Formats: sequence, C-alpha cells, structure tokens
Amino acid sequence: MKIQLPPDGRRIAFVGKGGSGKSTVIAHLLGHWAEAGIDAAALDADEPGDEESGSLTEWADLADLSAPVYPAPSRSHIRDRARKLTPPGGLLVIDTGAWIRRAGNTHFAVLSAVDLVVLTLAPTRMELDRAGSVLAALDHLSDVGAHCPRLAIVLTMTNPSAAAADDTEATLATAGYTVLKTRVPRSDAREGYGQSFGKPPRLVPDSPMAKLAEEIALEAAR
Repeated sequence: MKIQLPPDGRRIAFVGKGGSGKSTVIAHLLGHWAEAGIDAAALDADEPGDEESGSLTEWADLADLSAPVYPAPSRSHIRDRARKLTPPGGLLVIDTGAWIRRAGNTHFAVLSAVDLVVLTLAPTRMELDRAGSVLAALDHLSDVGAHCPRLAIVLTMTNPSAAAADDTEATLATAGYTVLKTRVPRSDAREGYGQSFGKPPRLVPDSPMAKLAEEIALEAAR
C-alpha cells in the first residue's frame, strides 16, 4: 500500500447508525495503516451516557490499536482539535455516535472538520431509508455554500450469499453516490469482526479490512 497523502494530511469522519460497525472498522483500519507505514490517529466523538467512554476510546484502553485515540473536545473545538491532531502526511479518523440530525449537534461540527465522510451502512431497506437523513444533511451543506466533505459509502454487516448488498449498491450507484468496492461481512465467530472489541485487531492480509484500509486511504488522497 503505497499512497501519497498531502503534507497536511487528511481527515475522515465515520458516520452511521449505532451498531453499523463504525468503531470496529476504524480499529482495524488503524492497524492496517500502521502496517503500511501510514501515520494515523483517531478522535472519538461518540456521545456516550454518563460515566461512559466512547467505544473506540475504551477499546484503545484495553488493547493496542497501533495509533493514538483521543477523546473529542466540546463541539465548538472539534474543528481546531482535529486539525492539530492530524499527522503530517497522514490520516485522522473521527468516530461518531449514532447519527442524529439535529441542529447544533456534534455531527455537524465533525462534518465541518473533515475532508471525507464514510457512511457505514447495513444493506437493508430500513437502513437505506434511514441513510436518507445523512445524505440530506450533506446536500443541505452544499446547498447553503457551507463546507461539504466528499462522501463514500461502505456496506457493512453483509451476507455474501444474499443479494441485498448488490441491490443496495445498485440503488445508491444509480442515485450517483460513491459506494466502495470492499464490503465488511457480518461475522460473529470467535475470531470474527463482531467479537473483536477489546482485543488487538487481527490484521489479515487480503482480508476485507485490509482491502478497505487501502481503498479508503486512496479515496482520502484524491
């Protein structure tokens, strides 16, 4: 994976509903980027309950994720903090909580701070309908002339033997959205992605996460 990123680096936000795999994907990407020599860091902008840590922060406390993970500041300081934490020539990834479209919430502060948004989406009709809120928010930013990061969609929780992912990808592509080629399969096996929280991510060459790490880094470098 030889990818040339700009000197000031790139910032990527992961958004989507709760349980769509944002934190799991980020944890694995950090490891694969480290193996590839890409300097990276993460900012956890999840909004957990009282006395809870964001899941990515908690994961980093339990296991080595190969890159530093920082808690996010208040929403008014996210943009400046993100710029300061972005490694020169590297990547900063921002994890977010379940998507809520509400004026003044953390999601919009994050969108203003990044170059690329990655929407994690399970390929079901219900989740596709819910994704409309994310897509509409980005369209609104563009319509009012505000900073609008580029969007890429990654299908998660996929079943390789079912047609749902193909159908969802076709619907999104027809609407003009960028859908990444790599899909993250649902796996609840002992060594699967669904059971990886709190452990050092298994970095398997040519695995879906390895391919996704390269694809997202290339997308960020555009």
